[in-house]
Amino acid sequence: MVTEVETIAQLLSEFGKAHDALLVRSLERNRTFAEAVDDYRRLEAEFVARAGDSELGVLETRRRIAEAILLLANEKHPPFEVCREAWNELVRLGFTNIHVRCMKTWCYAECCRYDEKPEEGLAVLEPLIAELERGLEEAKAAKRRTGFYEQELERLGDLRGALLAQQRGQLNPERSTRRLDEAHPPTPEEERSDAVWDEFSNARSAVVKTFARTQERSFADVAADYKQIEADFTARAGEGEASVDLVLSMRRCIAGDLLWAASQLEQPFEVCRDAWNEVVRLGFTDLWEQCLKAETHVESCLRTHKPEEGLAVLEPLIGELERGLEAELRRRSEAQAKGEVPMQAGLTPKYYRDMLRSLGELRDKLEAARKGP
Repeated sequence: MVTEVETIAQLLSEFGKAHDALLVRSLERNRTFAEAVDDYRRLEAEFVARAGDSELGVLETRRRIAEAILLLANEKHPPFEVCREAWNELVRLGFTNIHVRCMKTWCYAECCRYDEKPEEGLAVLEPLIAELERGLEEAKAAKRRTGFYEQELERLGDLRGALLAQQRGQLNPERSTRRLDEAHPPTPEEERSDAVWDEFSNARSAVVKTFARTQERSFADVAADYKQIEADFTARAGEGEASVDLVLSMRRCIAGDLLWAASQLEQPFEVCRDAWNEVVRLGFTDLWEQCLKAETHVESCLRTHKPEEGLAVLEPLIGELERGLEAELRRRSEAQAKGEVPMQAGLTPKYYRDMLRSLGELRDKLEAARKGP
């Protein structure tokens, strides 16, 4: 006999698939917040009806709809009062667990930061941070894992730093606000570039769907599809400063797609190496992207028994990450010495540590492969 819990689990699984598909559509640039909310309200009505007399099924469906609407508010920036109403609705329904509470509290506090409402953001952040700090101490005392608490305290603490800086009248030019966005609206050329980029992204996604799950297509066919997309869309980019940046971004994306496809379709080392060299030639937008692409290539080196090539890529990157972590910890320590809560200026210490651990494990495997059996 199927229990209510099993029925709800199946219902929420089906809801999750429908939600994910709808989210992709809702986040499209030309889709308004109101239109996206209407879509989600229809989805809510459908699954609430399917939940029937199950109070838990209805509650969890409504919670997930409220979570999605708050996410859309953070992405599409409707008036702040709308964001506040979305948050209040979620608070009324309650949070499924502490993980969701952390994610959604960050989301609403980020809405507050965008609209320069630091007091409202701090009002929701600080009690949660205090609760997490207590949880961290209890976990340490009981010798339980502390990773969740450390990660959330770092992430939420960075946002608190940004809100406190706003409260002091300091603005971070690296973080947009409604006031800055309205003072510098996109030019017609930038709007056209954004529209081309959206179509370009959709075309790339369509290619991924042809091979990522079944992996039945040949790499040559996949590569031809990607190269055709690159040719079509770089031709559409036009001229001008925004177009130059757009073309470079598109070429970088296609090079990265080819590297990932070569890895997923388990191509010979020479194919993977050529794809990596093209990625390096075009450059990286930031260290995060460099780590992501390097990890893909190094895993191919491991698979194709080329440990020396993998280590040649890995060792300098690990050194750069170690220096970055040291610099970021020093920056944060200096801010705290001044009695300030540091604002996030780039990658977090947790990101550096996680990536160093991940790349360190890869390095160990490569060194073991180099030594042989």
